[in-house]
Amino acid sequence: MTEAQQQILADEYLAMDGAELQRRIAARKRRLGERLCILGHHYQRDEVIQFADFTGDSLKLSQLAAGRAQASYIVFCGVHFMAESADILSSDEQVVCLPNMQAGCAMADMADAADVQAAMEELTAMTADRVIPVTYVNSTAAIKALTARAGGACCTSSNARNVFAWALRPQADGGAGGRKIFAIPDEHLGRNTAVAMGYSPEDCAVYDPDIAGGGLSAEAARRATFILWKGYCYVHQLFKPEHVEKVRAKHAGIRVIVHPECTREVVALADASGSTEQIIRAVEAGQPGSKWAIGTESNLVNRLAKQHPDMFIRVLSAAPSICVQMARIDLPHLLWVLDNLASGNVVNRISVPADVAADARAGLKRMIEIKAAKDLTSSD
Repeated sequence: MTEAQQQILADEYLAMDGAELQRRIAARKRRLGERLCILGHHYQRDEVIQFADFTGDSLKLSQLAAGRAQASYIVFCGVHFMAESADILSSDEQVVCLPNMQAGCAMADMADAADVQAAMEELTAMTADRVIPVTYVNSTAAIKALTARAGGACCTSSNARNVFAWALRPQADGGAGGRKIFAIPDEHLGRNTAVAMGYSPEDCAVYDPDIAGGGLSAEAARRATFILWKGYCYVHQLFKPEHVEKVRAKHAGIRVIVHPECTREVVALADASGSTEQIIRAVEAGQPGSKWAIGTESNLVNRLAKQHPDMFIRVLSAAPSICVQMARIDLPHLLWVLDNLASGNVVNRISVPADVAADARAGLKRMIEIKAAKDLTSSD
């Protein structure tokens, strides 16, 4: 939602070694004091996380930033859609900056607002049932706004099940009164949530925006309770059923937990699935000596392993599972932003247009009002 482009960093930032970068970032933080709030997503590298005032998932961080009224500058060490949410939920007086404008989200980019609008119109023409859009927080502000205008809500991976239940609940009982859900943009979160609610994978149909009518027949649209946008997180697609089988064969008694952005086949073979916050809570409640294989981004898993040396914790796959977009936030970019802020120059500002922000805020508020589950979802 911004036309700003990433400026090329001066050579001095790229030439600094890690120790110098860390020293200068710490000095800038001290100088800016309470006027600055740095947010660090769980998937960030430790070298960036060490400077975060708060760590968490995207929604938690946006809410924390909104509560920091004294912070004039919010620097979001995450990806673009996360910074948009922070701008939407923070006050007009607060400025949100993204250290590197190239830190996007491949999943969010798989859904365009104009295509989603066209899909809603097509689905309305295909079925007489009321279709409620439920948009994952990993999406653009424009799609969040469109969702709210259509009577839907946003969701996180921790409250998707409760938001889905709300969408299908009669309006007389406080729900949205939908007969069908249009889940955007991650088909795997949608399918796994439907199964967790007791539905069958056959109750789901995939809408492919690259095919006329989404590739759906009127009959397929009529039969489905859940219509899933064809989108995915490439990081969580790295995990395969054979990874679960191999880790169980090698480590007897290991507990396998995965993110619900993984495929249905992987989630079904795991012991449980859950959001980053749910995964962290589960590990923190684990017993010394327990063994865990976790199917999500490597930085989070490796950090958990360091924090719990009395447990065996590893990434589910043999190879690292890295979000390359998140990795575009690094110390040189962070220092560059702080140097500019310290001199009164705002760079890489994320600013969502007021009309879009107003509607997107409504979708986010509906999501926030619907409580998240604290525990993992068992695959049994």
